[in-house]
Amino acid sequence: MTIVINQRTVHVTLLVAAVAVLGWLGWTRLAPGRTVIGAEQLVALDPDNAGINIVVTQPWLCDTALVFDVRRPGERDYDRLDVTRCLMQCAQHLKNDSTVCRVFLARDGQRLYYIEGHDFRQLGEEYRHGDRWNNTMLATRIPTMTHTLADSLAFEHHGGLLAAVDNAQDWNTLMSHLLKHNSTSALDRIAQIVK
Repeated sequence: MTIVINQRTVHVTLLVAAVAVLGWLGWTRLAPGRTVIGAEQLVALDPDNAGINIVVTQPWLCDTALVFDVRRPGERDYDRLDVTRCLMQCAQHLKNDSTVCRVFLARDGQRLYYIEGHDFRQLGEEYRHGDRWNNTMLATRIPTMTHTLADSLAFEHHGGLLAAVDNAQDWNTLMSHLLKHNSTSALDRIAQIVK
């Protein structure tokens, strides 16, 4: 049995392989979507955000959603308070964008939760740069706005005297999922949240 390979077959095979590799490289580069808030914009919102690896993107072919993506630390390590501050500052920056229906909370590109657009805008309306008391109370309300990807509330709504404690624990859990590591100092620092 003789195998005959003509030059045309080799060229077509190489062309298909090259297109597949370039397509894969292009998709991995472009898949996250258009950057709405990147590193420079985060620093412009607050110089304390320097070195924090968080980006807000708008997925391709979807102009009603944003993705708040907490990525692996690069230049410096950051904690739950940094992520919370950035989330609230991004909400404040985008509070007038009424086209946003959902803001997905993601870790390294993987969507974990979402916040409805109206809740995200409300978060931006209520955030006050430098008002620690207001922003601490606001941060503990974030879990009450958070939904799973299956469209159910991510955390139970708590009432009564211990609601603030339960909400703080839910905030800690939410931020732990976004950061993928546990920091025991976060609850100790909650009173210092957000400048």
